Amino acid sequence: MHDKKELDMSNHRIWKDKNIKPECKRIFAYLYSKGFNVSDFYLNVGDIQQVVRIKNVGLRKNLSTLEDNKYLIFREYDTGMYEISIC
Repeated sequence: MHDKKELDMSNHRIWKDKNIKPECKRIFAYLYSKGFNVSDFYLNVGDIQQVVRIKNVGLRKNLSTLEDNKYLIFREYDTGMYEISIC
């Protein structure tokens, strides 16, 4: 039997972090599941708009908050197109 890494965010430190707003936590949960078991992944703002009602400016602000609190690293390589690494 091989050891399999599971996608479980129930004990993740972000849920207790008072610096992160609920919308930002929902965005991180989406990104965490999308980037699970990969080092870097790409995101179009349209992808996340299926889950959270947000515009590109709001997404960029939330990503900056997550980056400032050391949850991820992101780079906007074109308008609404992001390269993301979960820390």
